[in-house]
Order: sequence, then structure tokens, then C-alpha cells
Amino acid sequence: MKSALQLLISLLIASTLHAQDVETFWKTTREQLTHEPMEAKVEQVKEALPYRKLKITLRSLGGVKVRAWLALPVQGDAPLKPWPVVISPPGYGGEQQSVMLGECQRGCAILQIFPRSQGDSAALWKIDGPDKLTWHLDWPEGAYYQGAYADVIRAIDFAVSRPDLDAKRIALVGMSQGGGIALAVAALDPRVKAVVAHVPFLCHMRLAARTPGSLVQKLLDQAKRNDDAALSTLDYFDPLALAPQLHASVLMSAGGKDETCPQTTIQAVFDRLPGDKTLKVYPALGHSPSVVFYNLGWQWLDGKLRPDQP
Repeated sequence: MKSALQLLISLLIASTLHAQDVETFWKTTREQLTHEPMEAKVEQVKEALPYRKLKITLRSLGGVKVRAWLALPVQGDAPLKPWPVVISPPGYGGEQQSVMLGECQRGCAILQIFPRSQGDSAALWKIDGPDKLTWHLDWPEGAYYQGAYADVIRAIDFAVSRPDLDAKRIALVGMSQGGGIALAVAALDPRVKAVVAHVPFLCHMRLAARTPGSLVQKLLDQAKRNDDAALSTLDYFDPLALAPQLHASVLMSAGGKDETCPQTTIQAVFDRLPGDKTLKVYPALGHSPSVVFYNLGWQWLDGKLRPDQP
């Protein structure tokens, strides 16, 4: 029988090996994505709007097409300048965006990206199952979030390809699933300068799987996949595992009454972030938007993306 010390050493070795597996997996995935031509299709949307709206179609990992919307301020006679970029993935329902296109009038570009099988991208490609989180969980290659994270990285590729967008001022902003994706992708892609994640989903999924009322537990239980094999696959997509590589500035929030994405899971990810970070906890908040945090997020982004402005 192993002693407690021997068991601890074994667990630490296993954790290190698993971390190396995660790093190798994402390095390979990124390489696969670079071999996919972006094939960006950009269409001007003719609507009576006080800003420019563009419909974007991109080719991503595995040749899957995804949809995005880009909103740009109207510059008028002002000298041309590249805009800071706020990229926003949706919530778990696939439609809900935490950043509306009209926010571009604050003086930034807004790029709403819908990962595969979500929102406007569902018409281009759709999973053959009822739920994203539990789709193809036997191994990380081919699991849903491998493609979904790659789709957001592809949106970053698109942003840096445009001369009217500033490749050095890119932020990821999202709520719930969008916040979890923002944290994970920022850890995988050093081009991201700042992250705002409101009550993020996907955090510390092993803990969430044991927490009654959490969305992770509900989805895994419904699929009868609340087991170690499934959780070992989800480790590859958990911001908890990726957090040590996240060096962008991060602003996060958690709700004290949030059962969907429990505060403890968010705190665990926050604690592993190595750089400039802030966590705002709202004791009375459930899993819902917060006007206070929303306004704070824009003020914070101004400081990170436009530090020279008065």
C-alpha cells in the first residue's frame, strides 16, 4: 500500500503529465488550424444603422464554416485609424451575446463570433447530438469545444488580417459560456490583450460536476456521462487547466447566489491566473447580467485598450 507521501507524489506526477498532454493537444490543434485557409467572405449589410455592419463567414478547423458579425464606427472625415477590437462569443444557448454591435459607437470594433453549431453558425454546420458539452466526450480530439475554441481563434486571425483593426488591442468579452470561452482562448492565444468574463461557465468542471444545481452537473447527468473518462476529456477545455498560460489582463465576476456557474468554480480559475487580474464578487447576484459589472467592464477596457486617452 502506498504511503500518503507516495500517493501525493504520484498525483503530482500524473497532474504534470496531464498538463503536458493538454499543452501538446492545443499546440497540435493550433497547427491544424493554420493549415485551414480562412476563406473570409465579407458582406456589407444594408440597414439603417449609425455604424457599419458586416456579415462575416470564415472557414475554421476541419473545414467547418462559421458566421460572425462585425460592427465598425463611422469615421467620417476623421483620419483613418485602426480600431481596438472587442470579440464576443455567445452564452450557452448559442444566441445570447453579452456585447451588442451598437457598442462600437464607444469607439471600437465589435466582432460577434458564433462558434460552430451555435447561433447564426448553426445553419452552416450542426452537431449530431442534443448537447454541446457532452458531445463526443470519449477523447479530446473531436470534442465540441476543440472546434469551438478554434473558431474563436479563427475570429482573432480575421481581426489581425484587417488594416482597420488594431492587432495589438484585442479583447475577449463574454458572459457565462462566452466568459469561459474568453478565458480559455486568451490562454491559448497570446494576441489577446484583455479579457472580461462575467459569471463564466466551463470553470473547474470537475468541481462543478460534483456541485448540485450547476449546469455542468445537470448536462453530464442528463447524458449519463458524469464519470472520470468524460471529465478527463473536459480537462482539456477547462480554463482551470489553461489558466497558468493566460497572461492577458483579466476582469472576472462571480455571483454569490449563482448555482449555474458556482462562485467556487470561478474563484478556482481566478486563483491560478498568473498576471494582472481582478475578481468582483456580487453576493446577491444569481446567474444573470449585472449593470454594475457591465459598466465597470467598459471602464476597465478603456484603461486596457486606450490607456493614453484622458
